[in-house]
Amino acid sequence: MKTGIQFAAVALMLGMSCSQFLIAQEPQLQCTNYIIITADHGLVVSEMNADEPRAPASMVKMILMLLVTEGVDKGLWNWDTEIAVSKDAQEIGGTQVFLKAGESWPLEALMKGVAVASANDAASAVAEGLWGSRDEYLKAANERARELGMLDTVVNTPHGLPPEQGQESDMTTARDMSILARACVAQPKIMEWVAMKELRFRPGDEAKTNTNKLLEIMPECDGLKTGYTRAAGFCLTATAVRNDIRLIVVVMGCPKLSDRFVTAQALLEQGFAGTRRELILAKGDLLAPPLPVRNAKTDSVQLQVTGDLWVTARQSDFDVLEYVSHYPSALHAPMNAGDEVGTLSVALEGQELGEIPVILPSSLEVPGWRWKLTHSVMTRLKGEPAMAGG
Repeated sequence: MKTGIQFAAVALMLGMSCSQFLIAQEPQLQCTNYIIITADHGLVVSEMNADEPRAPASMVKMILMLLVTEGVDKGLWNWDTEIAVSKDAQEIGGTQVFLKAGESWPLEALMKGVAVASANDAASAVAEGLWGSRDEYLKAANERARELGMLDTVVNTPHGLPPEQGQESDMTTARDMSILARACVAQPKIMEWVAMKELRFRPGDEAKTNTNKLLEIMPECDGLKTGYTRAAGFCLTATAVRNDIRLIVVVMGCPKLSDRFVTAQALLEQGFAGTRRELILAKGDLLAPPLPVRNAKTDSVQLQVTGDLWVTARQSDFDVLEYVSHYPSALHAPMNAGDEVGTLSVALEGQELGEIPVILPSSLEVPGWRWKLTHSVMTRLKGEPAMAGG
């Protein structure tokens, strides 16, 4: 084993700080599957067995959180909607907030129980209460999964508990969980819930701590969801922000409870060390080459970007980024200053990492007959072909 002095010597030889050297080493991974992605565009930073089918356990509750918040956005229900607790919800078992059949709770109170305490009874009550039955909820969950592109996911429960006799297990992949997590981090209400370190569900109850202990040990972490069953192992979908970069990590199949947090933190540290966010274009920058212009006093014009274009990518990606123009190959007068001409995007191996509108910085006016005549004569004197009249 290297001593601290040896680590320092090696780091110095490589021109790195000790902390940079340690982060650059491959972390000791105690999991069977993982993936790290950027939250903004889903760029894969690192992965291992990310497409292997596995049970998600309680991480499947993320799709319930997403469907509920999207339903509020659509006006289907609101946070004060009362949810009646059924006998089935009361008896669901596993992690609970101990709901009683016949009780009625506001929707948001139950969702906090789902997000913070991973309450199976709350998840069941919400699924039944909002969709009318477990089966109708499962139809909605699987339809939304397909819309998101979670092609290897099948949702068979609202809570992630092991299947009862004759039932099928929930099934997913680390990649599909990262896709779901991207949709969740875009919802402020979900991020409000999953960042809560504790929850006092009933007045006078002892506070329940968030099942995601990474909130306590990694300051930049602000979500998302844990999971555990014997078949799934210990799982975690987590997200963190550093230097304006938000990363998402999914770890599955960890043998011990603590492994999921240690492994997720190590992967996030590795991810942050290997990515950066860079300003590619600044507001007002002019694009090259100029575009040819028809039927105007000017023969060409440079387009202008309307804002800052930032890209988050792996350190090694910036040398191979591609610019993709989505605007005409030539312009035709008349046009006004500020007219939006199209967009410019930045891509990596076909995956878009950012896009910005481009505009015309100055007006293009149609010239009068006198200018056209004079310009035609002058170009002929120079031995150049006359400009087409449009």
